[in-house]
Amino acid sequence: MLIVSAHQGYPRLLNSGADFLEIDVRRTTDGVIVISHDEPQPRGKHATLDEVLQAARGRIGLQLDLKEPGYEVELIRSALERLPPDKLVVTTEMEDSIRVIKEQFPEIRAGLTTQRVEPNRADFIALDQRYASDDALALAERYGIKVWVWTVDDRRLMERFIHDRRVEGLITNRPEEALKLRSARS
Repeated sequence: MLIVSAHQGYPRLLNSGADFLEIDVRRTTDGVIVISHDEPQPRGKHATLDEVLQAARGRIGLQLDLKEPGYEVELIRSALERLPPDKLVVTTEMEDSIRVIKEQFPEIRAGLTTQRVEPNRADFIALDQRYASDDALALAERYGIKVWVWTVDDRRLMERFIHDRRVEGLITNRPEEALKLRSARS
């Protein structure tokens, strides 16, 4: 079944029914892992990973989008204290981070965010919808690479990707719509 990940929706999308909630993670200068797409500001107010893990527990899986390297092991260990491995996915643009995660935590699904379809150590690739062409999906299928597509909010594109068996996951700001379409596909 197609995986639906709610994009950038904490805390609004905790109860969306999506399989995962995608959150961007970074570490502050004093070592706290926080939810932030951009570099955290020293006096900025950010939800911590611990707060999100507590809120998500038993409600939704987490897709941790790692924005910088160097604390992969700490991140995964913290997450596994509250979530089972099947409720945790990590995505990142950094191949070295994928390597560390897969060596230390082979049970954790890790996806490489990329613009190109080519063999790598990740369990899947996350392609921006602009790069998820029929040619790219055919190439991924030929290489045996699973694909998640992001951030798909347009209904027509959503339908296209949900009905394409080469797409394993869909990341969207509109998870409720994606879930309706997924149900209709079944």
